[in-house]
Amino acid sequence: MDNVRSEVEDSIRSLGAETLDLLRRCDLVQPLVQRLIVKEATKDINLSNEAITNCLKNHCQQEGIRDEAGLHSWLEEKALSREELIEQVGLPLKLAQLAKEWFDSQAETRFLERKETLDQATYSLLRVKDSGLAHELYLQLEAGEADFESLAKEHSEGPEKNNQGKVGPGSLMRAHPALRNVLRTAKTGVVLEPVLIEQWWIVTRLEERQEANFDVAMRQRMATELFQDWMKIETKSILTSLLQQGRSKAPVNS
Repeated sequence: MDNVRSEVEDSIRSLGAETLDLLRRCDLVQPLVQRLIVKEATKDINLSNEAITNCLKNHCQQEGIRDEAGLHSWLEEKALSREELIEQVGLPLKLAQLAKEWFDSQAETRFLERKETLDQATYSLLRVKDSGLAHELYLQLEAGEADFESLAKEHSEGPEKNNQGKVGPGSLMRAHPALRNVLRTAKTGVVLEPVLIEQWWIVTRLEERQEANFDVAMRQRMATELFQDWMKIETKSILTSLLQQGRSKAPVNS
């Protein structure tokens, strides 16, 4: 991990000033830096023959390639060698493996930091500006005299009107902070009394809460997020270094 930055910087510098300037004017320096980081970071990861075969098989299925002749034609059309294709289709697997190797030990901490945004909730909601109407609709819902879908469609004045009052599943972090606080402690299936949030009277009911679990898939997801954060930091550092290098070599007007 420590040598990646220096190796990438050396590779970029070896291109020469004219080539680097051309890449910069075409806005291609950042994609090149990112690709070189990935290449350098994954160079020592070797996939099994079985993994390579599966990656190639999945690619052929996605592209509608039925046989070896079809694959040969596809490669010619894309101007790729078989080895280059194998490198491309195997890259996601290599990156997943690399993320696990480098950041698995930090994955659980990342999960705990992100848990509130990872938890999912579905709720019903309607909003109106008239307090009296809001309380009337609440009483109808509490008594079972009407359902959220019909009342939201008929009375709600927000975008949920078009979704029969349903919001989610999604993170409660997307909701207004005041609404989020109400739903955090709400019991599933219970209609909540109207609350005033800004200019709206809100009637809501929590339908389902899905707690995020730190399972194998989530561990990999968190490790991948950490790797992506590392990638952003490395890319920014290298680009800054290249920019400073370019400025230092710029001619000084007398």
